[in-house]
Amino acid sequence: MLTTPPDELFRANDLMNMVSRYLPEEDSDKVRKAFILAGEAHQHVIRLSGEPYITHPVEVARILADMRVDADTLCAALLHDVIEDTHYTREDIEARFGRVVADLVDGVTKLEGGRFVDKQAATVASFQKLMTAMTDDFRVVLIKLADRLHNMRTLGFKKSGSRRRIAEETLSIYIPLARRLGMNSMRRKMQSLAFEHLYPWRSKIIRQSLDRYLDYNKKVHQEIFDAVLGALRKNIKGSTPFIMEKKPFTIYERIKRYGKRFDEKREPLEIRIVVGTVDECYRALGIIHGMYQPKLNGFQDFIATPKTYGFQALQTIVYTPSERAVRFQIQTRSMYHVAYYGVTAQWRYPDLNSDSKARITQQALNRWLDQVRELGQKADNAIEFYSDMKADLFLTEIYAYTPMGDVKEFPRGATMVDYAYAIHTEIGHRCVSALVDSEPVPLRTRIPNGATVEIVTDEQATPQPAWLNFTVTARARSHIRNWLRQQKETDRADLGQKLLEQALLDRGSQLATIEPATLEKFLQTFKLADTTALYLAIASAEHCAKLLAERLLNDSGLSTSVSERTPLLIKGSDGLLVHFSECCYPLPGEPVLAQLNPDRGLEVHRDNCQTLAAQTEPNQVLSVAWAGPQELSEGQSFLAELETQAHNVPGVLYHITELLQQLNINVEEISTSGDHNIKDSKWLIRVHHLTHLTEVIRLIEHVPSVLWVRRFMADVTESDSDTRNYVSA
Repeated sequence: MLTTPPDELFRANDLMNMVSRYLPEEDSDKVRKAFILAGEAHQHVIRLSGEPYITHPVEVARILADMRVDADTLCAALLHDVIEDTHYTREDIEARFGRVVADLVDGVTKLEGGRFVDKQAATVASFQKLMTAMTDDFRVVLIKLADRLHNMRTLGFKKSGSRRRIAEETLSIYIPLARRLGMNSMRRKMQSLAFEHLYPWRSKIIRQSLDRYLDYNKKVHQEIFDAVLGALRKNIKGSTPFIMEKKPFTIYERIKRYGKRFDEKREPLEIRIVVGTVDECYRALGIIHGMYQPKLNGFQDFIATPKTYGFQALQTIVYTPSERAVRFQIQTRSMYHVAYYGVTAQWRYPDLNSDSKARITQQALNRWLDQVRELGQKADNAIEFYSDMKADLFLTEIYAYTPMGDVKEFPRGATMVDYAYAIHTEIGHRCVSALVDSEPVPLRTRIPNGATVEIVTDEQATPQPAWLNFTVTARARSHIRNWLRQQKETDRADLGQKLLEQALLDRGSQLATIEPATLEKFLQTFKLADTTALYLAIASAEHCAKLLAERLLNDSGLSTSVSERTPLLIKGSDGLLVHFSECCYPLPGEPVLAQLNPDRGLEVHRDNCQTLAAQTEPNQVLSVAWAGPQELSEGQSFLAELETQAHNVPGVLYHITELLQQLNINVEEISTSGDHNIKDSKWLIRVHHLTHLTEVIRLIEHVPSVLWVRRFMADVTESDSDTRNYVSA
């Protein structure tokens, strides 16, 4: 029989008193039974603080009971560690409390660490599980946030390394998550605790600065507040102004971002004004602007255009006659409640259920849940999902307008590609440039705050891998990656088909001559679903095209006599699965061979490349050739490496780079070595073909002080006389 110590009994009774104030007796009894089961499950288990373990789930439930959540959520809060830490199973919980409670508990339960290579991998996978469960029932995240808040309150009992890791994780994931749900009260509490544990000395210094700031400004702040209070009470009955408490972490973030120290004499006073209606919000704004001088560009209307997570308020900065800055935030009472408790405000304040402000927050939550589902479907693995979610949880601070006047909100640092995908997936896929306030800008341009942005598209355009280097929103990154994955699979299948066709041509046949019934039986023999699976298996080096071709022709009863090898034609960067080897940098116009790399696709080498000869068996070398000049993409460039030797005199490198600029040749890399008299340089440049490189070498040779220039040939044999004559200038 469970024996409950007096202190734990007091905690449980206190929780039940809170619950009984707003839940019917039947629901309260269900919560009590959950407490009894949690007590039995965690009996004799002690936390690092020295308290019985049951105190933790009880405190988590108390945090949620203060939000007036329903009975199922409270039961799940009390039982949230039972599956993870005790012998009770999900089935046990479902049998006693129903499927909803079991689903909530299972959603919060972390995945077992033994299944993963390290703690980080387990954390990432558990986070994906949590977010996936949230898309089915967002209450699972409320439990997790309450769990994290109580763990932060008792973090001081852990070792310093664990404290830092948990505090950093809280700042990067759980605090932004609370903000996404509009739960600013919980967000600020976790923020303060995380800051204290992660940077105790900095936290202490800023708190001391805040104390001095309050002492120094006490009189003038009171005078400003009394003046505002008098003006509002005279004109708007029931209005309530109060001075907002400054948060140390917010000040720290501002110092870190802008590099300005906390000025105790010039730090703005912050006042919140709460009124009854939206009309009174704008009237209060007029009163404030009538009393004090508004700051230019210091006004923001988040009532007309709510923030992504549903926050609404009027915000303005003014200057008093004594040049004191005052920041005002003006809200209705319902806006204030929603901003404080977010999606849980509907339970704490039932009257809000019919209020449009609460609906805005719920609609924002629903849109975000849809986006999380989409990210989960498109992510290739848990790490990718975790990365996308962290990007999605960034602090959104940039606002831009569409040509139709709609407002879009973005993280700081978002670019035109992020904007394009925020409008529509196809707009993102086809974007080529943008217009910012009617001025053309490239896609990597960051979105200016308050600008009107229009995306320029082209039906022939496609997403580029380089976009991942400058996109920050989860939506854009997931769509780009997903498109590239699909395109890579298409290219891989095309490559596999070409290799099989080539192998059949070498035997005097072709795929079109194979009877459908024979091909179907052939696929069944190798347990391949269709021809696409066959092509993918060839491109991934799971099956050899030559052996498959011979087997296929034998099954067909056709001749398998080997004819002269038919080379596979290369058309430059043919999709994503043709790579030009960096050991020899092959160019159109010279003999080439290739090998099949399961990960990178077709790797093309010069036919006398030592690396290819050393790493590849002769029967694994593929016969390839360049397509005709008319089939190569116009303007396509290829990497080539040159060596130069020159007298070490001022300006010699400048003259070479100036020549390359005049020839419209891009220099990718340059390195220089040598002594005081002679300098050897290596140049990685882009040219169109072999003849183009020959001309470049000829022109560089005539630059003053250049002794010689040649194509780099470290991994190419010198047996080919044509190549040797070519590379030596």
